[in-house]
Amino acid sequence: MRIAVLLILFVSFRISSFSQVKFESITFETALLRAKEAGKMLFIQFESATCDQCNEVADKAFEDIKLGQQLNQGFICIKMTPRHPDRNNVANVYEKEDFFGSLFLTADGALIHTFPKSTSLSDSYFKEIDKALTKAGEGLRLNEAEKRHKNDPGNIFFIEELLSMRKSLYVSTDSLLDEYVSILPPDSLRSSAVISFIAQQYPIIGSKADNAMRRDFSLFNKVWYTLSLPVRVGINNRIINKSMRKAVREKNLEYAFRVASFARATRTGNAQSANKAYDANILEYYRGTHDTLNYLVRVINYYDNYYMTVSVDSVKKRDSITRETLLTREEPVRTKRGDSVVYKKTVSYSPTTQLYTSNLNEGAWTVYTWTNDPLYLKKALQWAARANEFFDSPEAIDTYARLLYKTGNTSEAIRQESKAIDIKKKRGYKTSGFEVVLANMKAGRSIIDN
Repeated sequence: MRIAVLLILFVSFRISSFSQVKFESITFETALLRAKEAGKMLFIQFESATCDQCNEVADKAFEDIKLGQQLNQGFICIKMTPRHPDRNNVANVYEKEDFFGSLFLTADGALIHTFPKSTSLSDSYFKEIDKALTKAGEGLRLNEAEKRHKNDPGNIFFIEELLSMRKSLYVSTDSLLDEYVSILPPDSLRSSAVISFIAQQYPIIGSKADNAMRRDFSLFNKVWYTLSLPVRVGINNRIINKSMRKAVREKNLEYAFRVASFARATRTGNAQSANKAYDANILEYYRGTHDTLNYLVRVINYYDNYYMTVSVDSVKKRDSITRETLLTREEPVRTKRGDSVVYKKTVSYSPTTQLYTSNLNEGAWTVYTWTNDPLYLKKALQWAARANEFFDSPEAIDTYARLLYKTGNTSEAIRQESKAIDIKKKRGYKTSGFEVVLANMKAGRSIIDN
């Protein structure tokens, strides 16, 4: 993925040139030893392997002096870059496949808190640190819960406790949830409370837990509609995402179609939205399994039908209304600056314009990297251009510039790449990667590997 959908917050920020957080270039085991010796906890920043912007927004937060002081004082800090030798091992131990964000561990290696995202706002990390420190005072509860379950595997209460703890830490619950369902007394599956509990563990499609939860369809429906709409949407989205990752991991096309059909069925009352959900999941499967032929067969129809027909102005107008509504509801915060008092409102939301930019850019970037076919490159150019109509994203502009260069329009490619660099600089992000691309464009060299 080339671009993340970021939270837009109405705040000012200071631009620095380096991280205030002392990230140690050491192994995971060495970090644990140092944490024990220093009486500290461990902070692990997992960088995204596919989203440079996700990493850059976190780096911006780590430039904050006060955040650096707090993390350096209480934690041994390490970064799990895609090239870190311990990345795969740590991801396996803590069941963090395809994860990016922050992990908080005790010096004994117990995971006590997870922040599965990144942000440029240092205040968000202060809040997560507070949560981690609060949980640290509870001791090694997850390890203790694991031991209790191991010593008494038939104890349903222990499994429920462990499932809830694993879910709160964003650790996989799939196999444990199937185990839980397997030992439940038959009567339990007629309990609304049990059905609700299973649903909120996000069982993957076709699993023992999923089949058991839906066995009595009328009961499941009754329980399902006692949950609020946002909760139901959230559960379905997590189920779909987890299940599609399984399909990609196992390269199981039949299962991918099943997941896509489930996604379509969740969009009742809107045929276009339902079909879009189905097509998006099938595309995601082909992209995830690097099936170039089948991806390209479907990709033009998908982006032309669902994105190129959308009015940019109407989407921007909806975002503007949402922003104004949120600002109206938010109470102003009073701060004193010298002899003056300033009232400021801060809101956060994910603009739809950025979502459209992200999705269009992803399609354009995949075509750019996967094919030299003029037909597909022409389409990708159109998608990249439309992406930048929704939102000025340096990553999407870079994609557009690369496509221009690849199709022979060097002068416009240079202009667009320069624009991407200027925007990045104004927003306080590093531009070295883009500058390499620009230099190669000017020199007439290949840029596909940059």
